[in-house]
Amino acid sequence: MPAMEGFFNWILSAQRFLQGELAARATGLFESPSDLMGGLGAALLLGLVHALTPGHGKSVMFAYFSGHQARPLSGIAVAGGAAATHGILAVLLVVILGRVLGPLGRPTGATAWLEIISAVLVAGIGGWYVLRLVVRRGAAHDHDHRPTRSALAMAMGMLPCPLTIIVVGVAIRNGALAAGLVLAAAISVGAAVTIGTVGFIAMGLRRLGLALTAGTRILNRLMTGLELLSSVLILGLGVLSLIGALRRLG
Repeated sequence: MPAMEGFFNWILSAQRFLQGELAARATGLFESPSDLMGGLGAALLLGLVHALTPGHGKSVMFAYFSGHQARPLSGIAVAGGAAATHGILAVLLVVILGRVLGPLGRPTGATAWLEIISAVLVAGIGGWYVLRLVVRRGAAHDHDHRPTRSALAMAMGMLPCPLTIIVVGVAIRNGALAAGLVLAAAISVGAAVTIGTVGFIAMGLRRLGLALTAGTRILNRLMTGLELLSSVLILGLGVLSLIGALRRLG
């Protein structure tokens, strides 16, 4: 589709521009308030834009919050946890291991195995949700999802952010590690905003569907069906991610 292709090309162009801005500002990030604000602004925008690219757990985020009852704070917590894990692992890997990306930006070594672990965890959580519904014979009811939501957030963010790896790597080479860490944090905040927005959209659509069916006999079936469908989708997304990760590893 021409529209989608144009949108994706715009994202790539915006990323390249913002990466150039960060590279230019990293070494002098703390020289003045304007340099700091400019660098943080560019990093936030880079996180926002980068999280629009495929991945980052947006599909899992949408699947979960469209089928499970949750408050907006839960969406913020999951998005923040995923983005924080995404960025922190990137920083740790590049600081400890150095080169962790292949020539085309593909994860290598420990990074590639983290991608596999992430996919297994997402599939496992989805499978657990499905199993729980089957055991309950499809009867949806209120349940404390905080432990599995936290695990899901970590699983979604376990694949380190390649842009954060690049930004921190460049900062280290230029002797500006502190600036690299600050910019990495700002990138994570920007990514969290994009991922969280997907969760809020899913919550809104769920509430709209429930409002339209309120007082009808199909309400309970709809709630059960949404929870089951979202659980199956999380399981399927995890399995597909695992297959893709294993192919790239091979």
